[in-house]
This record gives sequence, structure tokens and C-alpha cells, in this order.
Amino acid sequence: MSKIKSAWEIALEKTENISIDKEKLQRQENVRRAMALAGGYLNYDEEMTAEKISQDWQAIKDLDGAREGLKKTVLQNLTLPNEKVLGDRYERLTTLLGLLTDSSAAMSLMGQIVGLCKQYPDHQKQLMDQLKAHFEPMLQEKAAKLRAQYGQDVPVSLENDQEFLKVAQQQLDALAKQYNQSLDEAKSRLEEMI
Repeated sequence: MSKIKSAWEIALEKTENISIDKEKLQRQENVRRAMALAGGYLNYDEEMTAEKISQDWQAIKDLDGAREGLKKTVLQNLTLPNEKVLGDRYERLTTLLGLLTDSSAAMSLMGQIVGLCKQYPDHQKQLMDQLKAHFEPMLQEKAAKLRAQYGQDVPVSLENDQEFLKVAQQQLDALAKQYNQSLDEAKSRLEEMI
């Protein structure tokens, strides 16, 4: 008769050939540590000043994977803002980049990227203002036609005009695509420089 195996015995048989790559695990831990350090600084953790992050970075910078974690954090956080940038988030990203490299070319490119990111909300607002100015006379004409048709004022606004909303969304999407393409190219160049 065959022996009935317990679940524990079956699990041991299945895992007996599995080995742990300690170096890989340590590298992943170092990537995680660097990302957590940078994340605390970017999220305005009260204890994380520029001096403190620099000191903490000195302690881990030579660990395998630490540079990768910091680089990932910088590149992942270089994104286009949805609204005007009020804080110093981009300056903090520049500080983190300074921990990775002292290349003046990389820092110059970072300045251009920051300028692009800060310019985007202003360009969005300018585009919307132009579209509103263009559509306002047509909206007034629609209101006059509706008033003539129904004999009373019919409220119309750009916010509920389907034609305006469609054109505005198309224009904003095209603008975002153009900016994202430029940003992605610049981030690729920056990644190569680091």
C-alpha cells in the first residue's frame, strides 16, 4: 500500500530544490531603502532636510542597488503637473539628482525638464483661454437662436456646450501628448547621463 503524505511533507518535497539568492534580495532591499529615503524627502517628511538626506545617502550610496533606487525615484517623479506648481517639489528632485551625479550637463538638462514641467499648466490655461475666447461669440449666437425659438432666455455656458467640450478635450490631449513626448525624451537622455 502507498503511504499517505501529509500536506507538510508534500510542501517540503516541492520546496527542497528552491534556493534563495541572498545577493539579489540584498540588492532589492537596497533599492527599496534608497527609494524610501528619497520618498520621505519628496513627501516633505519633517525630519528629511536636504542636509539629512545627504548624510543618509552617504551611508548607503555604495550599496549595490542604492543608486538604482534613487534614480528610479527621480525619474518616476518627473511628471507633468495637473495644476500650477506651488511647492518646491522640482527643486527637491534636483537635490536628489545632485546626490547621484555632479555632471553639469545632467543638472542643466534637469533645469530644462523642470522648466518644461512648470510651463505646462500655464500653457494649458493659455490654451483654454484662447478656446473660450474663440467659442464665446458662437455661444452667444446659440443663446440668441434659442431665445428666438423659445421666447425666453435659455441658459447656455461653455461648461455644458458639447462642441466646446469636445474641441477643448482634443486640444488639451494634443498638448499633453506633445509635452509628454518631450518629457519622455528628456528623461531618457537624463537617465543615460546618470
